[in-house]
Amino acid sequence: MTLTLTPACSAFIRRRWVCLIASMVICVCAGFGYAWSVLQNPIVTRFGWADSGVALAYTITVLCSTMAPLFFGGLIRRLSTRMGVVVGAVLFGAGLFATGMMDQLWQLYLFYGVIAGLGVGFIYPSMMAYVVRLFPDRSGMASGLGTAAYGSGAILWAPAATALMEGVGMSQAFQVLGVLFAAVILAGSLLLSDPPEGFQQGLAPAAQGAAGSGADLRRGQMVRTGAFYQMLIVFTCGLVAGVIVISQASPILQQSLSYTSSRAALFVSVFSACNMAGRFLWGSLSDKLGLVNTAGAVFLLCILSMAGLALTGAELPVLILMGIAASCYGGLASILTPLTARMFGPRYITENYGVMYLVFGLASLIGPSLATSFKTMGGGSYTGAYVTAAVLAAIGLVLSRFLRPVPRKGE
Repeated sequence: MTLTLTPACSAFIRRRWVCLIASMVICVCAGFGYAWSVLQNPIVTRFGWADSGVALAYTITVLCSTMAPLFFGGLIRRLSTRMGVVVGAVLFGAGLFATGMMDQLWQLYLFYGVIAGLGVGFIYPSMMAYVVRLFPDRSGMASGLGTAAYGSGAILWAPAATALMEGVGMSQAFQVLGVLFAAVILAGSLLLSDPPEGFQQGLAPAAQGAAGSGADLRRGQMVRTGAFYQMLIVFTCGLVAGVIVISQASPILQQSLSYTSSRAALFVSVFSACNMAGRFLWGSLSDKLGLVNTAGAVFLLCILSMAGLALTGAELPVLILMGIAASCYGGLASILTPLTARMFGPRYITENYGVMYLVFGLASLIGPSLATSFKTMGGGSYTGAYVTAAVLAAIGLVLSRFLRPVPRKGE
């Protein structure tokens, strides 16, 4: 049974599709970070910096993007969705533009890692909470589409960045992309509107109950629960496998399969497509299968893909298994928002998801470090990283079976 909606809410039901499309365009631009693996080797080649030192820039940008909602949560809450995206667009574009002027490693960390990373931290978590607020009746679908758009960034940007670097040079490529992303995100922000009062409560209350049966906790209350730390461990363990593939795909393919940089860049886009497909597929299925059951299926695929990569070096199986791992990363990303709403209630999803987004930073701290460390110790082999990722995914699978919503008072 659906409650009677106010005229403003009824009108917004039609407008929300425009808002969703604008959000997806914004997320596609913000997803440029997924093209990192095609940037790493050219930066190493040009400046002669160590692989591990350059790879750290990816970790820094993800950490900054995930920490932004923690440090700037109060500011983000006070800003409208649109203004939060505007701030993010300026930081993101400026960070990339300044990266084009770097000549020292610390500048890569500051411009690409910190400034551009903070920009993404203002944009992506807000967009993910926003699309779920747009579609409280289909949160899995909305989250899947939003995360799919974000994950699809490398499909377009990996070959585009490679072509730009070959055509105009690395410095100008970063500057062109910085201006482009800032302009498109700012234009998209003009189409965003916050849902009217009572929209979430008035639309499909039965669906809301299924998606968010936990108590409505604010972030300060949420972080004092055991369920929060359980989710933090579960998703961090599960995301490591995908982070290894997404952040290190080009170096892995060049090292393991002797691919050229341009051929490796093509498969970075392919894996990005797998990431995107996983987000939409698993996000949509979660509305039917349930969030915890969907998470369990994704964890099993994570384990199998990493174990397979540890056991084989044949070209076709390696490509398939890396694609599966990328799709699992997307699947976990798509269910994180609605599962956060289910565990801790939907009312404060914007601030709560901003905190839970930390799992991507933790996984990105672990994944590239595992890959580069085991590559160095193993004479170029990534087998140790794959085995470790499989073990972590198994831990995540076991712990995910015990996820329960925080009960409301009196329950």
